Amino acid sequence: MKALRIPISSGCLSLYCFFICGQLLAEPSEEQKDTSQQTEIHFDDLKDKYQIIGRLGKPVGEFHTIHGIWKRFNFSKRQLFFEVTHVNFQKLPEPQLYPERHFKLAHPWATEKLKVDPDYSPICEYRVWESLEYFGTPDDFWKESKLPESIGILPGFKDREKKEFIPLELTSELNYVKSRILNQEEVKNRLEKLVTAGDSVAASIVNYNSWLLNKKRSEGRLDISFRDLQDRYRIIGKLGKPLGEYSKIRGVWKHERTTKGHDVRRLYRLYVTHIDGKPLDQRVIFDYWWDTITSYGVMPFKPPVPDPVETKVWEMRVVELMKNRGLPIGFNGEADLIEQHNSYFELDSILRYHHRPTILRGTMRISEKEN
Repeated sequence: MKALRIPISSGCLSLYCFFICGQLLAEPSEEQKDTSQQTEIHFDDLKDKYQIIGRLGKPVGEFHTIHGIWKRFNFSKRQLFFEVTHVNFQKLPEPQLYPERHFKLAHPWATEKLKVDPDYSPICEYRVWESLEYFGTPDDFWKESKLPESIGILPGFKDREKKEFIPLELTSELNYVKSRILNQEEVKNRLEKLVTAGDSVAASIVNYNSWLLNKKRSEGRLDISFRDLQDRYRIIGKLGKPLGEYSKIRGVWKHERTTKGHDVRRLYRLYVTHIDGKPLDQRVIFDYWWDTITSYGVMPFKPPVPDPVETKVWEMRVVELMKNRGLPIGFNGEADLIEQHNSYFELDSILRYHHRPTILRGTMRISEKEN
């Protein structure tokens, strides 16, 4: 993050302390990466040609059973961390640490949130799937947003209740549908005994990996790890810029049919015709689906942004981000639901803006080419 230049005053001093405390509560950050050494990978290629292997060592969007303990560290008195030690009853070579804000209950009706005492450190079992999100506050937030520093609810905060500052980064999140605390007998029976079952367990893992490899080869997809994606690659978004960089776009809305999972839905789509004032030879399409095109946060004392209207042209300053959307295959069974779930789980590109979009008076047709 770039240093904030704040005039010395009581109000600004409070805001400065607010930001410093927020950074202390966040995950321990590494030194700023040298992006010049990173390999570029396009969002569309990442979505269609690669299978992302998460921090658990498994493909994102698949269900797994994990075990671990909740911990509290000296640098963060409020935020808890979950240390994953076992995945599918196999001990990890290196435990994986997840902050509480990246460890989410999938749905309130799926299961209850465990009440644990981190000082007691019981072993907890969760049924989870892993998802990815590239989100946070861009470095040029204050310059671009032009919002007064006195605003109480600031954009770029994922949880406005806790007001934790979140840097712009690729994160791994765990979503769980079942949870429970293991007693000492279960720990011995379910975890410790697996160490002695090494040969048979290892053989089953080899067979599974061989099957998975053949399956991926038939699909023509390659593995890419979360760590490599985070450290070695720079993701180029659909707008042709690295994720997290600002762009000024112009686009026209169209109400049309599109496919989500196995369903055909009618929704609004934004056809981007200009980027930074330059007309595009081929328009870039963003679906208006869930919160794919929204503000970074609350814009006080202003009416809400109107819903899209077909043929209306919007112009706005945006940052492109990405995240996994939908529910993985088998969700209903994992959540003990009877109805068959029509699975939809994929990587989505999303847009975030600070100011209200400018709605141009004139309208245009999709087939028309702007000058």
